[in-house]
Amino acid sequence: MFERDRKRIDYLNDKIWRNDTTCVDMLRMNKARFFRFCQLFRDHALLEDTVHMCVEQQVAMFLHIVVHNVRNRVIRTNFGRSGETVSRYFNKVLNAIGELREDYIRPPSLDTPAKIEGDTRWYPYFKVCSSTLCHILNLFFDKPIIVLILTSLNIT
Repeated sequence: MFERDRKRIDYLNDKIWRNDTTCVDMLRMNKARFFRFCQLFRDHALLEDTVHMCVEQQVAMFLHIVVHNVRNRVIRTNFGRSGETVSRYFNKVLNAIGELREDYIRPPSLDTPAKIEGDTRWYPYFKVCSSTLCHILNLFFDKPIIVLILTSLNIT
């Protein structure tokens, strides 16, 4: 194992997987959930270990970017990778999550939440478009969508 690989693993062990608190702070999930999440990608054959990076490193980089809105150069420095490598694996994990959409991502509800509908502070700012406009929009999109329109547009 090269020295750089040892440093990368040490970073993950010391800064991310040290304990549950640190893991939650860095990735917004505890260690058990993180490793189950990684196993999910392996089980569905969406991600696999490469010669250069294991699935856990790929997912940790992705989550760290998304959770903290961190730029590529920060991840590049923290994980000891090139910017191109960070970008490539970010896109791989993003595509893998997209492949799980049918099984694990629920489409949004078509109902207006009671908090918005019943409160004059919120409801005037949102309106569901007319049925004709929604029908026209649905012709162009695969799935039904909710179109929330600001009242200032005066589309009713």
